[in-house]
Amino acid sequence: MIDEDDALLGVDPPQLDPEALLLCGLMWAGKEHPPSNEVCRVLEPGDFYDPHHGRLFGFLASRRRAHQPVDPASLGSALSEMGDSAPLPRHTAKRLLLELTTLSVVPELVTDYADQVLGMSYRRQYLTMATALTHAGETLPESELFPVMVEHGRAQRAAWERRLAFRNREKE
Repeated sequence: MIDEDDALLGVDPPQLDPEALLLCGLMWAGKEHPPSNEVCRVLEPGDFYDPHHGRLFGFLASRRRAHQPVDPASLGSALSEMGDSAPLPRHTAKRLLLELTTLSVVPELVTDYADQVLGMSYRRQYLTMATALTHAGETLPESELFPVMVEHGRAQRAAWERRLAFRNREKE
């Protein structure tokens, strides 16, 4: 019998969390790392389940696009300089950066982790769509049901095509 800690059910430790591993890899990739540039071009903060990870990714990606350093010390310093306008509170940023820097990820894995993050995001979007369609089926007039389903279907198709495009980028 497995003794599980109820507080940890559904929460991956950072060592098993593709979001955390991706962020660690991006921080240690250095300025000249084309796969990291591609990840920062394709992924969006909303792809991350953990909102702190999403905010840190958005900040990191914007610095990468501006050719600014994205190593942990530089990120921490830049976030601290921003004061209350930073995307993360100072103590949260410090804790998160410390947690992420100790994961020992090689930058060569950033595209693998990015693919996992995209896959989990796609699945969450699918679940959200299913919930929204169930709600629509229970509450909307019949004349509005099909257009709502089409709208959600188009959004899911776009998300799927984005995922496939990222996966197939090396084959082109």
